[in-house]
Amino acid sequence: MPPNAENKGPLTGMPCTWWRYKIEERRYSGRSRSWSTIQSDTSAVPFLLDDGTGQCLVDPRGAEVFPGASDVWYGPSEWPEMHIPNGTGIFGWLVDTFVTDKYRYTEHRLQPHEHVCALGAFRNLGGVSVEDPDAATAELLREWKQDQAALLARFDSNHDGTLSSAEWDEARAAARRQVQDGRMSETRPPSLNVMAEPTDGRVYLLAASDGESLAQRFRRRALAGIGGFVGSSAALTWMLTHV
Repeated sequence: MPPNAENKGPLTGMPCTWWRYKIEERRYSGRSRSWSTIQSDTSAVPFLLDDGTGQCLVDPRGAEVFPGASDVWYGPSEWPEMHIPNGTGIFGWLVDTFVTDKYRYTEHRLQPHEHVCALGAFRNLGGVSVEDPDAATAELLREWKQDQAALLARFDSNHDGTLSSAEWDEARAAARRQVQDGRMSETRPPSLNVMAEPTDGRVYLLAASDGESLAQRFRRRALAGIGGFVGSSAALTWMLTHV
């Protein structure tokens, strides 16, 4: 996260770099019951990634995020009275089946100092002076003209009391050198690397994993999609041939 910035999960109060939460209410219709979302939100606070060679400010808006930490718990009030959940572990489905509390709370987080794989639009900002050297040279010459005696003493090489065209060229060259020397010695702001959602429709991903784990996740997703397509096609073919 940027210096002096702080981000915490709204439901748990746990420090994080990014969060997403939802609060659901149990509702009944006859003998059936279901969960209906009544509140939800996603963090839009930028945070810093540091790979040891440099830093990048990440704008999470618009990203598909695969978080490293998730908590699900239950309670009787619309907003959780207990900020640190006791968790449901691998038996979450069993708790969800038999719990009697009216509300379910879910919070996902990217943790501080967690390894994050990011894929998006990368660009560099800052680190370049926007001063116009020609304008700076002209301004310096105007300052020198305020002290004609010093100007003549420095550039009136034939001592005739005026500056010839060649002498003015020498004064302009000296002023430009002084501007360039000043630009070289000035302290410039450091460059800033930024990652954000691409504007050309490309994917934007943030994942609490390394690149290989993320690739495996998407390979499984692709295989599942292919399997679903093949199954749907087979079902459609069967229906058409048996009508």
